[in-house]
Amino acid sequence: MAGLNYREGTPAGDILQYIQRHGSATIKELEAAFDVSATAVREQISHLLAEGLLTATKVRQGAGRPSFRYLLTAKAQALFPKGYDVLINLLLEEILVLDGREKLQLILDRVGKRLAEQYANRTDGYPDGSELRERLTALAAALEKQGMPIAVHELSEGKFVVSEYACPYFDVAQEHSGVCAMEQRMLEHVLGREVTITRRIVEGHHGCQFVIGDKLESDPAATR
Repeated sequence: MAGLNYREGTPAGDILQYIQRHGSATIKELEAAFDVSATAVREQISHLLAEGLLTATKVRQGAGRPSFRYLLTAKAQALFPKGYDVLINLLLEEILVLDGREKLQLILDRVGKRLAEQYANRTDGYPDGSELRERLTALAAALEKQGMPIAVHELSEGKFVVSEYACPYFDVAQEHSGVCAMEQRMLEHVLGREVTITRRIVEGHHGCQFVIGDKLESDPAATR
């Protein structure tokens, strides 16, 4: 399971896994399953509710106070391992076989543009040095929210390097380098600047490094 605080073997992680397997659970069921006190279970449940990983449904069983059943939220489901890398690799292989490498890269470039639209709205013209710095700061904040460790370094006035210290497409990028170009295109669309990849995690480097260059003379999507 992803997430440092929710991996298997931790109290919170074990509760999430139990509920995933059983669909829902009450405090008493979790007490019995893990042989711990109701107080210990409630502490973990309270934390998971606050994090948006559980939701509670009231259950009435005759007279007396109602009990609650706890269910996973979509946010919690996202913590569990997914086979997306296998599926994506197979899809890319099929596109490669059916339509060729050029068509595959065209599709990935278009996906890069769609990704860019999630992070920033393009404006008319291209940013000067100060606006570029602000745009990079906003992009870094958006990527950090998606769980992407990122750093922005200014080499000189108006010249920047973006370093990504995790690769969300690592397994896919090992088979299809076009995915790295997709990330490059995404940055070009957001920043309106030429972007060059100088390091890649899949090549054994500590992070992926993108050098932000000169202003683009035309929309990077115009020739695609």
